[in-house]
Amino acid sequence: MRPSTIPLALIALATEVMSVPTDTGISRTLAAREAPCDAWSEECYEVITANACFAAYIRGTNKSRILDCVDVNDHTVAERKICNCYGCSETTVQNWAVKTLGCPA
Repeated sequence: MRPSTIPLALIALATEVMSVPTDTGISRTLAAREAPCDAWSEECYEVITANACFAAYIRGTNKSRILDCVDVNDHTVAERKICNCYGCSETTVQNWAVKTLGCPA
Protein backbone atom coordinates (compact mmCIF):
# COMPACT_ATOMS: atom_id res chain seq x y z
CA MET A 1 0.00 0.00 0.00
CA ARG A 2 1.31 3.46 -0.91
CA PRO A 3 -0.98 5.90 0.92
CA SER A 4 1.63 8.61 1.16
CA THR A 5 1.99 8.79 -2.63
CA ILE A 6 -1.69 9.41 -3.47
CA PRO A 7 -2.12 13.13 -4.17
CA LEU A 8 -5.02 14.68 -2.28
CA ALA A 9 -6.44 16.10 -5.52
CA LEU A 10 -6.93 12.57 -6.83
CA ILE A 11 -8.59 11.42 -3.63
CA ALA A 12 -11.01 14.32 -3.91
CA LEU A 13 -12.27 12.90 -7.20
CA ALA A 14 -14.27 10.35 -5.23
CA THR A 15 -16.46 13.10 -3.80
CA GLU A 16 -16.25 15.57 -6.66
CA VAL A 17 -19.26 17.76 -7.39
CA MET A 18 -19.58 19.01 -10.94
CA SER A 19 -21.64 21.64 -12.71
CA VAL A 20 -23.12 20.26 -15.91
CA PRO A 21 -25.09 22.22 -18.53
CA THR A 22 -28.63 21.05 -19.18
CA ASP A 23 -30.60 21.20 -22.43
CA THR A 24 -31.91 24.61 -21.36
CA GLY A 25 -28.42 26.01 -20.96
CA ILE A 26 -28.88 26.28 -17.20
CA SER A 27 -26.30 24.45 -15.16
CA ARG A 28 -27.29 21.92 -12.57
CA THR A 29 -25.09 20.34 -9.95
CA LEU A 30 -24.46 16.62 -10.14
CA ALA A 31 -22.78 14.75 -7.34
CA ALA A 32 -20.70 11.77 -8.22
CA ARG A 33 -22.73 8.59 -7.70
CA GLU A 34 -22.25 6.64 -4.52
CA ALA A 35 -19.78 4.07 -5.73
CA PRO A 36 -17.01 1.91 -4.31
CA CYS A 37 -13.76 3.70 -3.55
CA ASP A 38 -11.19 2.83 -0.92
CA ALA A 39 -8.72 5.58 -1.76
CA TRP A 40 -6.03 4.02 0.43
CA SER A 41 -6.12 0.53 -1.07
CA GLU A 42 -3.56 -0.75 -3.56
CA GLU A 43 -6.32 -1.83 -5.95
CA CYS A 44 -7.97 1.60 -6.00
CA TYR A 45 -4.60 3.33 -6.24
CA GLU A 46 -4.26 1.96 -9.77
CA VAL A 47 -7.71 3.25 -10.72
CA ILE A 48 -7.00 6.67 -9.19
CA THR A 49 -3.70 7.03 -11.02
CA ALA A 50 -5.42 6.03 -14.27
CA ASN A 51 -7.74 9.07 -14.24
CA ALA A 52 -5.65 11.09 -16.72
CA CYS A 53 -5.55 8.08 -19.03
CA PHE A 54 -9.32 7.63 -18.69
CA ALA A 55 -9.80 11.25 -19.70
CA ALA A 56 -7.86 10.64 -22.91
CA TYR A 57 -10.04 7.71 -24.02
CA ILE A 58 -13.41 7.85 -22.22
CA ARG A 59 -15.20 9.73 -25.01
CA GLY A 60 -14.27 7.03 -27.50
CA THR A 61 -15.70 3.58 -27.95
CA ASN A 62 -12.51 1.56 -27.54
CA LYS A 63 -13.08 -0.44 -24.36
CA SER A 64 -9.60 -2.01 -24.60
CA ARG A 65 -7.86 1.36 -24.47
CA ILE A 66 -9.73 2.30 -21.32
CA LEU A 67 -8.97 -1.05 -19.67
CA ASP A 68 -5.30 -0.63 -20.65
CA CYS A 69 -5.25 2.46 -18.40
CA VAL A 70 -5.50 0.13 -15.38
CA ASP A 71 -3.85 -3.11 -16.51
CA VAL A 72 -2.26 -3.54 -19.93
CA ASN A 73 -1.67 -7.27 -19.48
CA ASP A 74 -5.00 -8.51 -18.13
CA HIS A 75 -8.31 -6.85 -18.99
CA THR A 76 -10.21 -9.17 -16.64
CA VAL A 77 -8.15 -7.81 -13.75
CA ALA A 78 -8.67 -4.26 -15.04
CA GLU A 79 -12.45 -4.75 -15.14
CA ARG A 80 -12.46 -6.11 -11.58
CA LYS A 81 -10.39 -3.19 -10.30
CA ILE A 82 -12.56 -0.63 -12.06
CA CYS A 83 -15.76 -2.21 -10.72
CA ASN A 84 -14.30 -2.30 -7.20
CA CYS A 85 -13.05 1.29 -7.34
CA TYR A 86 -14.94 3.29 -9.96
CA GLY A 87 -16.09 5.71 -7.27
CA CYS A 88 -12.49 6.97 -7.25
CA SER A 89 -13.00 8.31 -10.78
CA GLU A 90 -14.93 11.20 -12.21
CA THR A 91 -18.60 10.88 -13.08
CA THR A 92 -18.09 10.07 -16.77
CA VAL A 93 -15.92 7.08 -15.88
CA GLN A 94 -18.42 6.00 -13.23
CA ASN A 95 -21.24 6.01 -15.78
CA TRP A 96 -19.06 4.14 -18.30
CA ALA A 97 -18.19 1.48 -15.71
CA VAL A 98 -21.84 0.85 -14.90
CA LYS A 99 -23.03 0.92 -18.52
CA THR A 100 -20.14 -0.83 -20.29
CA LEU A 101 -18.70 -3.16 -17.67
CA GLY A 102 -21.93 -3.84 -15.81
CA CYS A 103 -20.51 -2.71 -12.47
CA PRO A 104 -23.18 -2.54 -9.75
CA ALA A 105 -24.70 0.94 -9.56
